[in-house]
Amino acid sequence: MNGKTVATIFGKWDGCIHYIDGDCSGKGGFESKSDAHLLWKRSRPPKFPTRYNFTRFAITLNEPTPGLKEKLPPTDSRLRPDQRCLENGEYEMANAEKQRLEQRQRQASKMQERGWKPRWFAKDRGSDIYLYVGGYWEAREQRNCDFCRDIFGHIPSDQMLD
Repeated sequence: MNGKTVATIFGKWDGCIHYIDGDCSGKGGFESKSDAHLLWKRSRPPKFPTRYNFTRFAITLNEPTPGLKEKLPPTDSRLRPDQRCLENGEYEMANAEKQRLEQRQRQASKMQERGWKPRWFAKDRGSDIYLYVGGYWEAREQRNCDFCRDIFGHIPSDQMLD
């Protein structure tokens, strides 16, 4: 249009976008926002008091997608039962699950005599750096999780140590 500004767009990236006919970038700007036309407005999610008032997007960040869920090892933190209960607003159950998992971790530590050895990493000689030695992505591709311990399940009472 011959280098002439025909409209001015303004707003905030996470709130709304408006436009006004004409060039409003000059000294006077625009007279009133009532002259503005709404182009886009973010839709607010309903309030989720049990979900910390997160947006819909934030709520879904930790949800394992169906295509991914089959590829995840059973030790993936997105599968933690206490976390899932907390995200669903089931606070009593989340607390009970957390206590159960902590007891399970203490039990697993007692049962492990020789200490922990990383499966996918080896310590680099002469430094404190661990290097990836391979195998994880291949096992994941084959959906082979035999190497994973069941860290979220229940320990049978006959296997509990004092």
